[in-house]
Amino acid sequence: MPGPFARTLSESLRAIHRELKIAVTPVPSGKRWVFLVGCYNSGTTLLSSVLGTHPEISALPTEGQFLTDQLPADYEWAVPRMWTMREDLFRLTERDEGPDPRRLQREWAMRLDRRRPVFLEKSPPNGARTRWLQAHFENPSFVAIVRNGYAVAEGIRRKAEPRHLPDGWPLADCARQWARSNEVLLEDAEHLDRVLWVRYEDLASSPTEEIERILDFIGVSSGQVDTTGSWDIHERSGAIRNMNAESIARLGPSDLAEISRIAAPMLERFGYEVLDGSDGSARSS
Repeated sequence: MPGPFARTLSESLRAIHRELKIAVTPVPSGKRWVFLVGCYNSGTTLLSSVLGTHPEISALPTEGQFLTDQLPADYEWAVPRMWTMREDLFRLTERDEGPDPRRLQREWAMRLDRRRPVFLEKSPPNGARTRWLQAHFENPSFVAIVRNGYAVAEGIRRKAEPRHLPDGWPLADCARQWARSNEVLLEDAEHLDRVLWVRYEDLASSPTEEIERILDFIGVSSGQVDTTGSWDIHERSGAIRNMNAESIARLGPSDLAEISRIAAPMLERFGYEVLDGSDGSARSS
C-alpha cells in the first residue's frame, strides 16, 4: 500500500493534469446549451439518457454539479437531494457573481463531444440558477420536468445518501424540497427566454410524442431517438414507464397526510390530486 507521501504526490499530479486539460480546452462557441431542470427523482436522469442518444446532442455522463469546482455539489454540503436546505448556496440569478462561467464551460466541455451542435446538462440544483445560466451560456434553453409530488417525496427519502442519512430525510423535508424547487422554477421561468415544461407522467405514457415535442423545442431533427428500448437508471434497467404507483404505495396514510399538508398548493398548481391521508383518496376541494 502506498505511503502518505506517494498518495500526496499522486493526488498532486492528478490535480496538475486536470488543470492542464482545463487550460487547453477551448470555451465552446456556436453551441446550443440545453439544461434539464426539475426536482430530484422527477425524471431528469431518464430524460437526459434518452435525449443523449440523439446524434446531434452530446450529454454529460453525469450531473454537471459533480464535474466542476465552480458550483457547490449538494452532497459536499451534507444536503444530498435537498438543496433547498441551503438555498443561500445554490440560488443564483443574473445579478450574482461567484462561479467563473468560462472555467465552468471548459470543465463541462472536457466531457462533451464538441463535434455535436447541442450540449445537454442536467443537475437538479441548476433549477435554482436558471437565470444565472441564461446570462452566462450561449444559446441556452431550459427543459423543466415536474412529477407527482407524492412519488418524488418518497423517492427522495428512499434514495438519500446513507453516508449522511442512514434513516433517510424526514418526509416533511422531502415534500418541502419538491414544493420549493418547483416554486423557484416557476418564479425564475418568467425571466427565461426559452423554457419548455414537461410532465413525467406524459413522458411515461406517450414517450415518442413527448420526446419529439422536446426535440422540436431544442431545434434538432426528429425521428432520431428510439424510445422503445431499455434504459439503465439508478441501477435499474427497463422501459420507460410510470413508476408513481409503486412509489406512492410505499407511503402510509400519515405519510400522505404529511405531504399534503406541506405541498397541497403546488400539487394543485400542477394539476395533481391532493390525497386524503385517511384512506389515500382524493381530498375534496
